[in-house]
Amino acid sequence: MMIKLKEQVTLNSRVGILKLPQPSLTSDVKAGTKCHVAGWGSTRLSGKGHSDDLREVNVIIVDQETCKSQYHKLRQEITKNMLCAGNKKRKQDICNGDSGGPLLCENTYRGIASFGTRKCQGKLPSVYTHLTRQYLDWIQHVMKNN
Repeated sequence: MMIKLKEQVTLNSRVGILKLPQPSLTSDVKAGTKCHVAGWGSTRLSGKGHSDDLREVNVIIVDQETCKSQYHKLRQEITKNMLCAGNKKRKQDICNGDSGGPLLCENTYRGIASFGTRKCQGKLPSVYTHLTRQYLDWIQHVMKNN
């Protein structure tokens, strides 16, 4: 969700701004890049319930072709407007209720949590909407005109 405020807010330790990528940096985030994602989603493997606290997990960008291959088996299409990331080693990932959360890579907003596997175990990487130039142009247009 985007919110355009009528007046400026005071930035502090609890209120900040997520930096959008520069249009020249909207190409694919390289596989192996360390990122993190935050949300109030479920912390249970069942995917039920939600956290009372904002939680964060480190994830690593997965090669697009590898992700496509893994999701093809589940009959899910991975497009060029998507990024995949996960943390197989620690079995930590986004879960139900985390959709819409930010994927930050090198302190820059690179993706939006979209979907993952049903049990939230990190066996497959989760999928994020990739903030491509097309999306950034749309964000700029909406913020200027509304």
